[in-house]
Amino acid sequence: MEERLFPISREELILKYIDRYALPNYIKSRIEAILDGSVSRESLRCCSSGCDVCAETIYNCLVSIEKELNVI
Repeated sequence: MEERLFPISREELILKYIDRYALPNYIKSRIEAILDGSVSRESLRCCSSGCDVCAETIYNCLVSIEKELNVI
């Protein structure tokens, strides 16, 4: 594991999990908006319509980020 002088920033953490979940980078702004509270996390419900980027995957990514940020 890489030793860091400073803790990972929120932006770096978001990008790390976006990459881990193989999500496109444009999802970053949506995740930030949910973390900031300006967009409801209720918008992340899978509707089984075959979206290009499944809301359930974004939700799972968001939960991982929140766990690491100790938000939940």
